[in-house]
Amino acid sequence: MTVSILRTDPPPTLPAKQRIQQAFDRAAATYDAAADVQREVCDQLAFYLDQSGIAHDPAAIVDAGCGTGYEVFWLRQRWPRAQLTLIDFAPSMLAAARTHDAEAALICADIEALPLMDASFDVYWSSLAWQWNDPICCLAEAGRVLKSGGVLAVATLGTDNFPELRQAFAEVDEYHHVLAIAPPERLLAECQTGSWRLCVWQRQPVRRYYPDLRTLLRAVKAVGAREVEQRRPTPLSRGAWQAITARYERLRQSAGLPLSYDVVWLIATKTD
Repeated sequence: MTVSILRTDPPPTLPAKQRIQQAFDRAAATYDAAADVQREVCDQLAFYLDQSGIAHDPAAIVDAGCGTGYEVFWLRQRWPRAQLTLIDFAPSMLAAARTHDAEAALICADIEALPLMDASFDVYWSSLAWQWNDPICCLAEAGRVLKSGGVLAVATLGTDNFPELRQAFAEVDEYHHVLAIAPPERLLAECQTGSWRLCVWQRQPVRRYYPDLRTLLRAVKAVGAREVEQRRPTPLSRGAWQAITARYERLRQSAGLPLSYDVVWLIATKTD
């Protein structure tokens, strides 16, 4: 097995945000073919929002961290008259999103610092983007750009993400091989004590199975969710990879090698 599956460009000396941005920029071409988990999470977010019955007839919707724009079809079908703004910090992702909607406004920006006016949107949508950022900062920005009574619809990840990978790499080295994510309990507490009325809070694993470790790691790489934290300055040895593979094989189930996403869905309304 080659180490390039987990190693990424640009080199680890770049700031984390820039590494993440470039990783997703490079993944745009392979993202849709590999993003079945991301589509499932997005579909579930749409279901929760639809079932909540709180998004009446919004005039303006912002999709923060739109990626390739899979959710655009549902948003347009649900609210065809709404003005739609798509935001992502990876230019190639935005270019892919344009193919889903020629009328939407596209902005290349960091969702922790949205270049949007205060109280200018009725719905803030974000699916699997907050985990790459500071969720509390994202929540504050969502509150800033939403009108009073505006709707927040977010899917993000919890701390128990990719536990199988963490277990397989345990004791191999001191480096992080999966993204370190802030505890979602902080986000829940902020919603409960801030200017929000919580409507939906759901947390559950979404799991996929793969025939072998190489295929699993390629699937992770194809959606841009590759290693972005502290990384090894040198490749792992063949022996280390054999140990990692053997450790992961102990987790094998009848469907294959498992990989679990710890998914959190949040629907809330702004109260002030």
